[in-house]
Amino acid sequence: MSVNNRDNVAVEREITRIDNPAVVAQNIGKDYLLKGASANAGRGLGRQNRSRTVDALRSVSFVAGKGESIGIVGRNGSGKSTLLRIVSGSEAPTSGMIHVSSQPTLLGVAPALQSWLTGEQNAYLGLLALGMQAEEARDTVPEIIEWAELGEAATRPMGTYSSGMGSKLSFAISTAVRPEILLVDEALSTGDSAFGAKAQKRMDSLLEDAGNIFLVSHALDTVKRNCDRCIWIHRGDMIADGPTDEVISQYSNFSDLLRKGEDSKSLEFLEEVQAELPILEIRTT
Repeated sequence: MSVNNRDNVAVEREITRIDNPAVVAQNIGKDYLLKGASANAGRGLGRQNRSRTVDALRSVSFVAGKGESIGIVGRNGSGKSTLLRIVSGSEAPTSGMIHVSSQPTLLGVAPALQSWLTGEQNAYLGLLALGMQAEEARDTVPEIIEWAELGEAATRPMGTYSSGMGSKLSFAISTAVRPEILLVDEALSTGDSAFGAKAQKRMDSLLEDAGNIFLVSHALDTVKRNCDRCIWIHRGDMIADGPTDEVISQYSNFSDLLRKGEDSKSLEFLEEVQAELPILEIRTT
């Protein structure tokens, strides 16, 4: 099977073979149907509700080799989080196929902590929900409680916690698993600012230990620090895929043009960058 990132296929290119990929995305598309007021912003009274289809992703294809760390950048609404959810398996693509070598773990969605359960009970159930085996989860709970600095509050119901205590516990649970494929959607809530350095150290350790990383972030320095490769998505289309420094530079130039109000130049630049996107052929045997 062959999948192309662009329609104009008459381009000479070097073929790179990846024998044992971690993630393969084949022509991924994702549509959402919006109904009623959400599909008719500003509609007048008495106007009939209508629906429309929004293309969150269109023909996105890429192959991630084992051990690659990939940043995903783009403006709000570009489809970055949608792509992560599809890779994680929490959403199915409307078209195309996604193949993964092991079950990915998606961070950025806090575990569903229950107010009537204690901190210890929530930690145990949260670890199970992340795929940890029961015995390992029981052994890990004390480390979670200590790291979140809950103390005696660990035996009290979550409903008695402050928002900061709940954020720390949620973060500790979410970062306790060392997955083969780690998906990080923006920064997790880490509580008060004094807690930030400790949380960043834990996140850095998690990123170092993961086999593959897909990192969605508006903090371009974070992407540069953690990812060797970067994918740029704009309004559902893949614009660039290459070395992080190169793609971040292109994305920053595009953003600067938009900030200056030079919309026509930004569009021209976008098209120029996308025209250089290599054609990806994915063959299955």
